[in-house]
Amino acid sequence: MPTGFDWGGFEQVLTDALVRTVQTVIAQRPDQRFYAAAWGEIYRETDGAITLPMFGMNSREAVQQRPAEHRADVAWSIADREEFDLDWLPANVNRRWQQELTAFARRGNTRQWEQTFGRYLTALVTACRRARRRLRDSGVVDRDFLVLVLDHEHAEVLLRRVLSERELHRHFPDLDRRRVEMARIAALPPGEQARHYVSLLGDHGGLVSAEDAAQALITLGLPAAAASIPLLGRAGQAWQAAKLLADLGLPDGQVIEALTIALDRLDGLDHLWVARALARLGRLDVVLARADRLARETVVTAVAAPYGSFRDHGRNPLALDYRPLEEVLRSRPEYATALADELTPGTTPCRINTDEVDEALRGLRSPHVVVRRHAVSVLGDRQLGRLAGQRILPALSNTMVQDQDPTVRRLAVLSLQWWQRDAHAYLAVVRSVLDDPVEEVRAAAAYWIREHDGLLATTADTSH
Repeated sequence: MPTGFDWGGFEQVLTDALVRTVQTVIAQRPDQRFYAAAWGEIYRETDGAITLPMFGMNSREAVQQRPAEHRADVAWSIADREEFDLDWLPANVNRRWQQELTAFARRGNTRQWEQTFGRYLTALVTACRRARRRLRDSGVVDRDFLVLVLDHEHAEVLLRRVLSERELHRHFPDLDRRRVEMARIAALPPGEQARHYVSLLGDHGGLVSAEDAAQALITLGLPAAAASIPLLGRAGQAWQAAKLLADLGLPDGQVIEALTIALDRLDGLDHLWVARALARLGRLDVVLARADRLARETVVTAVAAPYGSFRDHGRNPLALDYRPLEEVLRSRPEYATALADELTPGTTPCRINTDEVDEALRGLRSPHVVVRRHAVSVLGDRQLGRLAGQRILPALSNTMVQDQDPTVRRLAVLSLQWWQRDAHAYLAVVRSVLDDPVEEVRAAAAYWIREHDGLLATTADTSH
């Protein structure tokens, strides 16, 4: 890890603050039997801001006050703790470390951001272990008192880094049971695995979650498609099968036939997801052939589906292609307003890869503003890399100044901002946008300049 951030000092500040806060809470509530302290709710934006965690403590008395059926859930939920969102660091200290950490993470490319975030989690783990030892050695807590880092994305990994195997088995037995259950399912033939996982798609209380089941099905491929098709015949559950079939990205004849039958038979949420699935599998034509007898919402949902964030869930998503959208906008102008609403800036667009940059750049020149708004948004992704950025940044700069639509111009400013230091060469062009005739565009440019200057200043400070 390159120098420039005081990891040792940071870990010491975290440890001291954690010990001090636990001591204070226990002293203020001597009648409570506190069993754990935890950091959690760690907000971060990839290649962007990293926040310091929230802090909570819980007591056995607080858990016992909850209904019996909810106690297991709230025992390790930081937001449900007796003492939550404590001011465990003075505001100015919190702000200083958060700014320096974020600036250090954003000093280079996205890989360096990810490395920094990983090192940040290590700092939290280190502070938890040190704080627990100090609290136990001083007699403030007993041997069973836990100090944890809770994070949804890295939950099990972080627990294993702060707890012994014995403690993990005692306090989080579902992790062991889940591992055994996953091994049992993995030993089944692929077809049986797929049928079992399909049966779990609507289950929210088992050892294997619906999310885990869906992910396992995607890795199974064809057996998962075969097991999912019967679910299309069940109203209220068909949407799950439709989403899975779209994520699998296997548009064989049996799949398309089953989705077509479902489109003609279902309604409501099921109907919308079936239409989305057909479009994401490259068969928008099936939906458009029925446009005269389908609800406008269904058609619009299908046309927009390949351009939204659900596309990113797929194993083999269709390559970005604006031609189907442009054809609908040209031949069916009655859908233009609804499509603009469906793909409105603010909704999360798909993420593109480097092979799709050419089509996104072509989208910037589309005669349809809906397409240009989408294209300018997906190009604001620094993870596309500097080589792609050499073509993207000039195009964004040109769009920011010349596009006729003020929303496109504003989005171009924001996308340029996401390229951070890579966009430094275009600062003078952004300054020229301060004279844009539309206030929202001028405001975006002013914000970009403030953020840019602040990033350079903070990064310079952390490099010394």
